[in-house]
Amino acid sequence: MTIEERDQIFRRCICTYGTNPQIDVAIEEMSELTKALLKWRRAKGAELTAARGCIVDELADVRIMARQMEILFQCEDEVERRIDFKVQRQKGRIEKLEADHGEKE
Repeated sequence: MTIEERDQIFRRCICTYGTNPQIDVAIEEMSELTKALLKWRRAKGAELTAARGCIVDELADVRIMARQMEILFQCEDEVERRIDFKVQRQKGRIEKLEADHGEKE
């Protein structure tokens, strides 16, 4: 499936179910991801595999709903710019920590 095909389906979801219900689903999916991550932290042994599977499913749901929110709020380009800014900022932080760590050795 192409990105365009997915986006068309996401637009149909928003039109079919409505703005507020889709916002509610986004909130629910983020909550479910939080729960799955907490469960993974508590898991031991074989439970880790099942917990990881739940994380994968919930990450997929969150990404789907995040994309719907970008479409709904017409902010795709803004989000991409903010991601670039935030990743660059994090890169600078890591480089500073690495440089500081190197000075201590």
